Amino acid sequence: MFDNFLKALNPEAFEATRNFYGGDGSNPYSSVNSARYNYMSREDIPGDKLYADLIRAQTQDYNQRFAPIENFMAGQITATGTKSLGADLDRTRSNMGSAVTNVQGQQNRDMGRMGLQGNSNVANSTTAVGGLVGGLNDTRLRDADRRQSILSGSLSGISTKARSTGQ
Repeated sequence: MFDNFLKALNPEAFEATRNFYGGDGSNPYSSVNSARYNYMSREDIPGDKLYADLIRAQTQDYNQRFAPIENFMAGQITATGTKSLGADLDRTRSNMGSAVTNVQGQQNRDMGRMGLQGNSNVANSTTAVGGLVGGLNDTRLRDADRRQSILSGSLSGISTKARSTGQ
């Protein structure tokens, strides 16, 4: 029955659906036979039995595909944030250092075009230090938000959030 459904789709939708449900024959719903209870009388409630088969297949699919990811995410939670905070802070420091070096280079080139010696030391300026502190604080806040999203189970909109921030 599922194969007949797939054959009716256009090639792009066929591939996407087949890959999502396991193109290698691991379709979690392949064990659900919609004609299994056709012989039963209405008093035996065949629709409920078929619905129960579907729920069992969905539960098994969830336990195999999604529960391990949720367990991994739950394992990332620490008392103050997530295990990703250290790497996030390191990336913020590195990116801020690169940005400061870039700004310093731009200022030196601009001054050189006017015949002045570029000796600006942006790296030690209060602007650079303030930017670094602000970036680190923002990183900590984002990690706290990530922790809260994991705890509350509200990561479902993560793809929308990622697209809206351009990442």
